[in-house]
Amino acid sequence: MNGGKFEFLRVRRRFRQPVTTGHGTVESVDRILLRTEDEAGIGFGEAAPWPGFPTEDCDAIAGILRSARGSLAHLRASVAASRGSFPCLSAALSSCAHWGEIEAFTGALPCAGLVLRPTAEAVAEKVRAGYRTLKLKIAAETDPDAVRALIQAAPADASFRLDANGGLTLEQARAWTELVRALPACEFLEQPLPVGHPGYASLGTDKVALDESFLTPGGVDWAGPIVVKPALVGDWDEFRNWRRGHADRVTYSSCFETAIGRQAGLWLAAQDPAAGTIGFDTLGRFEMDGRDRHEAGPMARGRLDVSWHELWAEMT
Repeated sequence: MNGGKFEFLRVRRRFRQPVTTGHGTVESVDRILLRTEDEAGIGFGEAAPWPGFPTEDCDAIAGILRSARGSLAHLRASVAASRGSFPCLSAALSSCAHWGEIEAFTGALPCAGLVLRPTAEAVAEKVRAGYRTLKLKIAAETDPDAVRALIQAAPADASFRLDANGGLTLEQARAWTELVRALPACEFLEQPLPVGHPGYASLGTDKVALDESFLTPGGVDWAGPIVVKPALVGDWDEFRNWRRGHADRVTYSSCFETAIGRQAGLWLAAQDPAAGTIGFDTLGRFEMDGRDRHEAGPMARGRLDVSWHELWAEMT
């Protein structure tokens, strides 16, 4: 088969309601989907860049895919030669390589409920749905006292993660860090400052998590919690080797993937015995485009009854 072949699709997904984070408002996202074929069989993968993360974008991914002219061996060699410049594409190729295991994955992991606007109504809705870990998006204008009241009013068995997406000043980050440390129900404050901000040295690591600042293994040395996005973490075999030698607390999180990327990301998270509660409450956020296949809920489950070939054909 001369090293295998591949084809790809570029799709755009529009949010029902724009998603606002510390990096701005996102109305739609582009995704690049891969279908590979070699001696090991057929594989599927998804490259899913997300605003605010220092990865390649879909234009760069499409460029390297076109230059490979359908040759999987050429594509793999080009990505390897890039020395980590294409973490999203590397993750997609890892998904293709492990697809035999991925498509057979039917396990389930507890999932945190995503609350884009921290209000009492939004928290109550997630609690009623069965979520017991809630991820609250916060911004520079979010009132810490209001969030404190929300957390204190929540059920005793609820826990919280606060995500700033790098949108706080150092003064604000210190105030939020104090709040998180004062509330036992708060697990951590995620990415309070921009990537590379020197202020992280003064925040402490016990309840401050890195997300955008982590990206791939070896990118940063951090003793606190780390949020790993399978779609952005680069080569999965390299990541799993790194993980075996690091006992850091890791939380796995979604990048609003299609069903292909979600199935693969859930599989990768399930390979980690210490995965805990993951952040994959991203279903139902897009216009009805037929690219979701999993069921939403406080347990994120793999799907065995999906025909991935039919899904690919539908999207094509």
